[in-house]
Amino acid sequence: MRVIGAGWGRTGTTSLAEALDRLGAGPCLQMQTLWTEPELTELWNAHHDGADVDWVGALAGWNSIVDWLGSWQWETYARLWPQAPIILSVRDPDDWYRSVRGSIHQWTAPGTTIAPPPVARVLQKVWDIDFGGWERVLDADHAIARFRRHNQYVIDTCPPERLTIWTASQGWAPLCCALDVAEPDEPFPHLNRRS
Repeated sequence: MRVIGAGWGRTGTTSLAEALDRLGAGPCLQMQTLWTEPELTELWNAHHDGADVDWVGALAGWNSIVDWLGSWQWETYARLWPQAPIILSVRDPDDWYRSVRGSIHQWTAPGTTIAPPPVARVLQKVWDIDFGGWERVLDADHAIARFRRHNQYVIDTCPPERLTIWTASQGWAPLCCALDVAEPDEPFPHLNRRS
């Protein structure tokens, strides 16, 4: 594993995944991958059901991980891959909240999910683990407080020499610095906009 993402979804993680692929740190695993990788979906469901997972074996072939799949176990991954930089993707909290409510939260409303059932189970864990349930995200103050708390925990506990705090508006530079690679001569990939 070359890069471990500790930031939550809707913080530019799709753009981050594409950027890491282009910088030679791919393939990058993120939540969207679960739609086409059913064995990974079952892996996370088993993990959340209490099964022990051999992460090194299970993630063989993936060179980076972002989104909730990275943030849930970022500390475990950091121990397993001690040379990998930790990227905390962040976003203005109010903007992040509007994005969550306008996209994945409404797509996963009880009885209305557009995801296949195994993927829907993983997505439900986002709400259960990080917010205390799908309905708790309706409380903006609660959701934003949880978002801030997660980010601050990463900042407080990750060794500073391993941590890069990154926003999509910063583009290539912080990622290239973390990976010690040259910046590509191409526009940064801004993907998966809420619109």
